[in-house]
Amino acid sequence: MMKNRIVPRVVELAEGVYIETAIPRENHAALRSGFAGYPSNPRWTVRKYQAWKQGRQWRQALKDGSMAVQEKRLVATETALKMAIAPPEEERTSWRSPLKKLAFSLN
Repeated sequence: MMKNRIVPRVVELAEGVYIETAIPRENHAALRSGFAGYPSNPRWTVRKYQAWKQGRQWRQALKDGSMAVQEKRLVATETALKMAIAPPEEERTSWRSPLKKLAFSLN
């Protein structure tokens, strides 16, 4: 029985910019297209469009500073990693019914 394995591959997004990803090889051109800022192709399959969108998101993250190129690799910066690992802000422990606002008294 053959299992589907996710094999990480190194992809060249732009000249001298590499990243390790599990996106299949047949979608690498769409991934590079999104990273380069080209528009999506309306004839693409869903998977190619998702790869294109991922490339676009990485380009935006590089522009925002949450990712950086270090030793020819695109990696997340320390501040982005800290935010991803940070515990969630204060969670609400009590629940209040939205109908409570509508309650009124006859007294």
